[in-house]
Amino acid sequence: MKLYVVGHKDTVLGFSLIGVEGFATENAEEAIRKIEELLGMGDIGIIMITAGIARRLEPRIREIEMDVTLPIILRIPAPEEPLNRPPVQQLVRETLGVRM
Repeated sequence: MKLYVVGHKDTVLGFSLIGVEGFATENAEEAIRKIEELLGMGDIGIIMITAGIARRLEPRIREIEMDVTLPIILRIPAPEEPLNRPPVQQLVRETLGVRM
């Protein structure tokens, strides 16, 4: 299963440096179209969405989360957002139920 990131251009660029594909946009309509496209691919295990986009799409994201088990949708901070949240690795572990 693959990771995919949608949202802020700097976040998408950063993840691309470690081999994670992504789609850079600040437009909520473009983002939800891409997410819905990813849902049909079958090989995407986790979609990471930057928080600014996720906030604007929250009702639709909740619908998706109720309907499908995969891909898992993670909300991650964009570069301009304060880092008062746990690291992405911790969010992934907690979402997948991995205890360390």
